[in-house]
Amino acid sequence: MAELPLKHEGVEDENVHLFLFVHGLWGNPNHMSTIEKAVKKSLAPVSPERIVTIKPSSFRFWKTYDGIQRCAENTIADLFYEIETLKLKNKSHVTKISIIGYSLGGLISRYVVGSLYELGFFEEVSPVFFTTFATPHIGVHFFKDAAFYKIANGMGKRLFGKTGFQLFLGDSKSLLVDMTRPESCYIKGLRLFEKRILLANIKNDRTVPFYTSFITDYSPFDSLNSINIQYFEGTPPAKVNGITVWPKFVDLHRSYKINSPDVRHRNVQEATSILRSNSIIRYTLLLFAALVLFPFYLPLIICLSFYVSGYSILKVNITSGPDIVGHWAAVRQSVFHGGPVDTEHVEQGDSRRQQRKKLSRHESFKGDTSTLTENAMEKMLAAEERFANDPAEMIEEGYADDDDDDDDDDDKDGKPLSGAQQKEPLKNSEENQHPWASTSDDSSSDGESSERTDVEKRQKSLLPIILKRKTKIEIPYSAYDEAIKRNKGLLSMNNSTKIPLFEEKVRLPFSKDQLTIINNLNELGWIKIAVFHDSFNAHDSIVARRGDIRNPKGTCTIFFWASILRNHVLENEAD
Repeated sequence: MAELPLKHEGVEDENVHLFLFVHGLWGNPNHMSTIEKAVKKSLAPVSPERIVTIKPSSFRFWKTYDGIQRCAENTIADLFYEIETLKLKNKSHVTKISIIGYSLGGLISRYVVGSLYELGFFEEVSPVFFTTFATPHIGVHFFKDAAFYKIANGMGKRLFGKTGFQLFLGDSKSLLVDMTRPESCYIKGLRLFEKRILLANIKNDRTVPFYTSFITDYSPFDSLNSINIQYFEGTPPAKVNGITVWPKFVDLHRSYKINSPDVRHRNVQEATSILRSNSIIRYTLLLFAALVLFPFYLPLIICLSFYVSGYSILKVNITSGPDIVGHWAAVRQSVFHGGPVDTEHVEQGDSRRQQRKKLSRHESFKGDTSTLTENAMEKMLAAEERFANDPAEMIEEGYADDDDDDDDDDDKDGKPLSGAQQKEPLKNSEENQHPWASTSDDSSSDGESSERTDVEKRQKSLLPIILKRKTKIEIPYSAYDEAIKRNKGLLSMNNSTKIPLFEEKVRLPFSKDQLTIINNLNELGWIKIAVFHDSFNAHDSIVARRGDIRNPKGTCTIFFWASILRNHVLENEAD
C-alpha cells in the first residue's frame, strides 16, 4: 500500500459541510441535480463551512437491484474516497455531513447512517440534515382488492432482485423492520441529526404512495376530487424559465373534505400542460399506451427485469462488497488524525470523480434500459389506476405530463388557481435574481477542480449566454426564509398531532411489521411535508428529476425546502 504525506501539511485546511445525495431504484446521479443546485445556491452564501456535494454513481441503474445493504456499502465507499481526495487534493477537511435520499435512496441513506454510526464516523464528523424525498419507509404494498394489485404484490418482490424482497417485506431478515428497532445503530444514528425531514407526494405517485413516504397508516388522498387542497400561506412565487410558480407544500390542517357528493374539486394549479385540460386527447393517449404497452412492450420489460433480478441475486451471493471497516480505519487515521494518505485510495477517488463527470454528460446502454423499465412500470400502474377509477372521477381529474410543462405558453404568467392564494410579487433586489445555466453538472460538485480543455471551457462559457433567457431562475431567498418562519407550526407535527383528513375510514389494514415500522420511526420526530404536484408523474416532479427548467413547480418547491435548511444554518450562526 503506497502512502503519501499530506500535500498541504502545515497549512490550515478549509472546513467542509459535505452533502451526500443518494438516488433511487433504476436511478443515476443526475436525478439529484436539481436538489444539489438548490442546496448549493441556498446554503453557500450563509454557511460558515464550504458546501461540497457528492452524488455517488457506484450503484446506478440495474445495480440498484443488489439490495439495500450492498448499495449502502458502495455509497459509503464513494463517500470515504471523496473525503480522502478532498483532504489531499483540495485542502479541505470534512467537519459536517448531511444526507439526502430520494425514493429507494432514502432507505439506502438510513442504512448508510446506521453503518456510519457503528463505525464511529459521527465521532469525527457532525451530522446535520437528513432528508428523504418520496421514500417507501414502510415498504411497498398495494391495498386494493383488484386482481392486478394482488398479482403485483406477489410478483413485485421477485422483479427487483434482493431489493424487491426487502421493499415488499418479503426478505427473511426483515431488514426494514430491523432498521427501526429503537436499540439499532440505524435509529441511534438518525437521532444524532439536527434535522430530520421527509417529503411525501399526496397524489400521482404510483411508485411510492403517500402513506409509506409520510410514515402513516392513513391514506386520505385516494379520492382527491373530494378534497380541497390548501397550501402554506404567504409563500411568494418564483420564476423558472419565465413561468411564475408557487411552492407546493400542502397545509394538512386547512385542507378539507368536500362532503357533498355532487361537488368535485379539481385542485388545478398554475403552469400546467394543455394535456391536462383536454380529457379527450389525454385518455386517447392513455388508451393507445395501454393497448401497446400491455400486449407487446410490458412482457419484454418484465422478462428483462426478471433476468436482471436473478443475475443480481446470484452476483450478490457470490461476491463481497467493499471493505468499509478497513477503509474507515485508514480514513480516520489519515484524514482526522494526521497520518499519511493512501495514494491508491486517492487515485480511486479521482477515478470515481471522473466517472461521475462522465455520467453527468452521457447515459449508457444500461442507463437507457433501466430508464425504459422504470417508465414502463410507471405507465402500467397509471393505466391500471385510470381505468380502474370511477368514470365520473376520471373525467374530472386532470393529469399533466411534465415533458410538456416547458412547451405550454398558455400559463406563462402563472395565474394561481385552487389553493395558490399567495399574491406577493417577486422582489427585484439583486439577492433575488439568480440566473444560471442548468444544462450540465457543476464541475465542482464533488470538490474537484476543473480539468476541461480550453475548447470545452470556451463552449461552456458561451452556453449560459446562449441560454440565459430560457434558463433564468429567480428565487426570492429572503422571502422564502420568512415564509418558512411564518409556517413553522406546520413543520413541527409530531405523532400526536391531529390532522382532520386522517379519519378512521381512510386507515389502512397494516400488518404487525408495518405498524412496528411506523411506531418506531415516528418516535424519532420528523418535519413532515406533504407535497402536491398535479402532474402525470409526481414521483419525478418531487425532485425535478428531468431537470430544473423542465419542471418549474418541482424546482420552486425544492428551493422552498432548502429554505428550511438555510434558516437552520442562519439560526445557528446567530446563536
